[in-house]
Amino acid sequence: MPIKDAVGLGALNVDLIFEVDDLSQLRVRGKKLEAGGEVFGTLKDFQGLLSQLEKDGRLRSRSPGGSAANTMVALSRMGFETGYIGKVGRDKEGEFILQSMGGVDTSRVLKNDKSGMTAVLLDKAKERTILVLPNSNDALTFDEIDLPSAKNARFLHLTSFAGDSPTEAQKELVKRVHNDVKISFDPGEIHTQKGLAKMLPVLKRSYIVFVTDREAQLLTGEDYMDGTRELLNYGASIVVCKLGARGSYVLTREEEFHVPPVKTKAVDKTGAGDVYAAGFLAGLLRNEHIMKCGLLATRAAAQSIKGWGREKYPDRSFLEEGV
Repeated sequence: MPIKDAVGLGALNVDLIFEVDDLSQLRVRGKKLEAGGEVFGTLKDFQGLLSQLEKDGRLRSRSPGGSAANTMVALSRMGFETGYIGKVGRDKEGEFILQSMGGVDTSRVLKNDKSGMTAVLLDKAKERTILVLPNSNDALTFDEIDLPSAKNARFLHLTSFAGDSPTEAQKELVKRVHNDVKISFDPGEIHTQKGLAKMLPVLKRSYIVFVTDREAQLLTGEDYMDGTRELLNYGASIVVCKLGARGSYVLTREEEFHVPPVKTKAVDKTGAGDVYAAGFLAGLLRNEHIMKCGLLATRAAAQSIKGWGREKYPDRSFLEEGV
């Protein structure tokens, strides 16, 4: 089996992207949604929110999504060989998700029941708040993961699942792959809400960890700089804290620096952090210096927010432009 540059393992969803004027008007289980947050819910929760959005929101895009999927699609468009492990439903949404991943090897994606869905809410600042309906994503077990695909990758990129079964599958998987497979871990808020102890098996095996400042605080109880340093102490070679409009903070045992943002008029910030991860991994795959990886990642994320969904993801010409 040929070695791929990167293989992703994470939730696969259809994103319904809504613009909202006032997030405080919306409720899930009677509670206000928190700006920038990510929560998962039941079918009843999802349907209730959609009912509210009929009068308080504007549907702007129906896009394929999933954090690891976004990263793999972006890497593929930049010319890298990528694959994917996950689950979609036996429905039109599942077909839509798979058809959207042109260039990514999805032959190891399984089908079961209904596909995952998310309601992505963009406020006036274009910051996104997400409600996740996991569906078939939560049915993934370790026994269903194609081990040869995971073992034949330069990077194995892991992102969050809402349910315990796929989370435990990821923890078992990192024990089974050889050390020459570098683990890239972008836990997202749903994984970080499970707590540091539950995520330690993956953190300790990771080569690079991507978090936001909010996620670093949730995991460690510290501000992003101290939290990032604590995460580095668990074994990663690189920890990257994505700071949104403030750029990013990169830490290794030898280097520490902030990467300034690229000012861009945002249309849709959904998935920007996923494309940042793709840009950083692209730099590592090209054996670039760590600073150049950060600059490349920042520019890739800025490119991605110029359109809805995956419309403006970087391509081969983007890499050729340099930094």
